[in-house]
Amino acid sequence: MDEIKSNWILYLFVFPAFLTVLFFSYGPMVFLITSFFDYNPIRGLMGSRFIGFANFARAINDKYFWQAFGNTVFIKTSETLITFPLSIILSLFLFEASRGYKKIVQTATILPYFISWIVVSAMFKNLLAPSGGLVNEILVSVFKIKPIAFLTTSSTFRWVIILQDAWKYGGYFAVIYHSAMIAIDTTLFEVATLDGAGRWRQMVSVTLPSIKPTLVTMFVLLTGYIVIGPFEQVFAQYHPIVYDTGDIVETYSYRLGLSQYKYGFAVAIGFIQSIIATTVVLIANFVLLKKTNERVF
Repeated sequence: MDEIKSNWILYLFVFPAFLTVLFFSYGPMVFLITSFFDYNPIRGLMGSRFIGFANFARAINDKYFWQAFGNTVFIKTSETLITFPLSIILSLFLFEASRGYKKIVQTATILPYFISWIVVSAMFKNLLAPSGGLVNEILVSVFKIKPIAFLTTSSTFRWVIILQDAWKYGGYFAVIYHSAMIAIDTTLFEVATLDGAGRWRQMVSVTLPSIKPTLVTMFVLLTGYIVIGPFEQVFAQYHPIVYDTGDIVETYSYRLGLSQYKYGFAVAIGFIQSIIATTVVLIANFVLLKKTNERVF
């Protein structure tokens, strides 16, 4: 309490963000209760029939839910395995590059982060169009390959989604890791140089170990998203033809709730997904604590 009184101005700056998180992240949790009802928005919660855990049992036995869950895990795991090391390599490059060249690369790689998924989807629909798309024009003209319908073929759709993530977020995460590298004590590099360590050895033995807490924190947070799919990205680009590999939990529950009006069932699926995500984060945090002696909480 004394700390709050002495630093009340700093807490005042944090207060709007605190209210935003409370209202938009924790406020909607009140409606999780609808997962225990055969909810009808016209009759309201009091007029809807209480069905206990029936929606949860139905979700566990629903093959389409597990298909969407498997697609979500595959897409997010692949995104993490590609984007996470890619952004570390990019941040190391930015840390070692000359100042002028660094600014150009940093600006070029972080710009995709500020482009909305709707605009990205429009860009890629044009680039990957089977007829007239730049990529297929190159495949046909240069490599003599038949046009590929990337966004309407099950085997290619999910990989387009995965590589888009690396393109959009690689630069953003690189800035975070680069910021951690800038804070490294420069005397460590001076000592390493005196010991005869070259730039490569300094990266491996000084730079990466020094940003280990940042890497661990980001990895644990990304691990939690392994079961949380990229709704806007997939929703803006998918098609019923690719449901078998591209439908994720978010798009499936969206269709259940807003197209089939199965509100309680859709909320139950989201509830189960949140429980699994929390469990994964706790396990990742525990494993990292045992293996590296670092933890997020």
